[in-house]
Amino acid sequence: MKKIIVSLFMVVMFSFPALAQAEKYTCPMHPHYIADRPGTCPICGMNLVALEESQPEQAIPNQKEGSVKNVRKAVTISPETVQSTGVRTEAAEMASFGTLVRSYGDVTENVRLQYEISSRVEGWIETLKINANGDSVKKGNLLFTLYSPVLISAQQDLISAMQTGIKGRISSSETRLSSLGMQKQAVSLLKKKRKVFHQVPFYAEFDGLVSEIHIREGSYLKPGTKLIVMQNYNTVWVDVSIAEKDIPYITGSTKVTVALPMLGIRNMPAQIDYIYPTIDRATRTGRVRLVLNNPEGALKPGAYVDVEFETGVKKRLSIPSDAILKSKDGDFVVLNLGDGRFQPQKVLLGLMYRGRTEVLEGISENDEVVVSGQFLIDSESALRESFRKMKRMQMPLALLDIDDDQLAMLNHLVDAALYMQENLVTGEEPHPNMIMPALKLGDHLIPVFRGTKLQFVIEDAEAALKKAQKSVTESQWQESLSDLVVALKPWLLEGRPQFYKSKNLSLYTAHGINKYWLQKNGPAANPYGQGHDQLIEWPEKVNAQEPEINESPAGGAHAQH
Repeated sequence: MKKIIVSLFMVVMFSFPALAQAEKYTCPMHPHYIADRPGTCPICGMNLVALEESQPEQAIPNQKEGSVKNVRKAVTISPETVQSTGVRTEAAEMASFGTLVRSYGDVTENVRLQYEISSRVEGWIETLKINANGDSVKKGNLLFTLYSPVLISAQQDLISAMQTGIKGRISSSETRLSSLGMQKQAVSLLKKKRKVFHQVPFYAEFDGLVSEIHIREGSYLKPGTKLIVMQNYNTVWVDVSIAEKDIPYITGSTKVTVALPMLGIRNMPAQIDYIYPTIDRATRTGRVRLVLNNPEGALKPGAYVDVEFETGVKKRLSIPSDAILKSKDGDFVVLNLGDGRFQPQKVLLGLMYRGRTEVLEGISENDEVVVSGQFLIDSESALRESFRKMKRMQMPLALLDIDDDQLAMLNHLVDAALYMQENLVTGEEPHPNMIMPALKLGDHLIPVFRGTKLQFVIEDAEAALKKAQKSVTESQWQESLSDLVVALKPWLLEGRPQFYKSKNLSLYTAHGINKYWLQKNGPAANPYGQGHDQLIEWPEKVNAQEPEINESPAGGAHAQH
């Protein structure tokens, strides 16, 4: 694993020729080590690589006002490196898609394509051309012949009527034959040949398969007996179960696709035929019936089907899902700003649909995002950002840009220390409510000064105040006071010491017990009741030199001031 990490950093750092002219060098394995000249790392022996100086952040073209903010700086890559590392970009564009509701269903017969033959007279099956379920028939094929005295008598009446030429009698005889179940095709043959069928033929009226057969040659029939059920499978139904919460989003025009993994069928279009008006009380699901074309008969009743309903379809700004990078800070893409410049950009994402993801904030239409190779670019940007944060963390407190409002908030912490000292000296127990304003400062100050020494001053001071809130004894209040002043010491002595001196404040330590307190000018008022009072002088000058990371004599990296 260690070798993989080393190789990755080497690829990242050597992929950027723009760094060749930098004045600083770093170790890919130990990025905290910074040197002024090339060479080898004294820790691991790896060759140092060039580190580019910080570049000013530039605005992203077409970025919408109020969109999510950048947290990384842009990096510059030569065209040769872009080509060799396989960097590929694609423009953000509008695409029509919506929310996918996934479910499952079963293939069933389309009963609209089902045909049943039943007996309307008494008789006997003489000839049977089909023998079992699944037999295939074509329209017009002979199915069976039936001997029935009733049908023979009715045929003789039609022939007699035709001999008279009386149209009314002929029509009446045809109607009687039809009502007894003789098919039009057989009646036409009878009229053409004018010869009675002692074995009346019955034909298939459409293509299909025999799904049920209840007769055999010689079977005796009674009126109402079900003989054969025919089923056409050119289209089939799919009964789909839908969660109750998703039913309101399904309409007759909703786009539907199905998949049958076992048959290798993906994204097959379907149509909604019927939305059932009831909910199953046991499963809390509704039902939807789909119609699928099945010209080759591959879809068999009983087969399992994966179903996707696409609801809320509209135009959405989208990018390929492969362009998105994940981190603890959120989702990112890498923008191509042109001229070899690339910028990691935080984005707010929406729906995902078949390889594309909706972007709600962060980029605009036609912005170029990196789809391939963005990991290396983002790694380079993150490494440079780490160096910037390291430099900011070493910045002296005196150099921090603090406005009057921020200074006033910091002084609430100082006021809390003065309040606690005054009450302890007079023997009164401090009240927790009096230090409440100081406890809420971190929410405003820490985001501004994150990554600086002042962040730790504020966090340690807040921890001391929270400890003070739970104090119920004098010794607990004394311990909290000392913790608070110790936390504030770097700010008091290195940040703005002359400011607090001008406010007539004094900083003391109780020598021997190593505790501190802050008070207004005057005789020392020790709130601890023990130890030797010792005044700490306010320094006349503080360190105000920008930190510079240089190689130390021992080979490590340290801050020079």
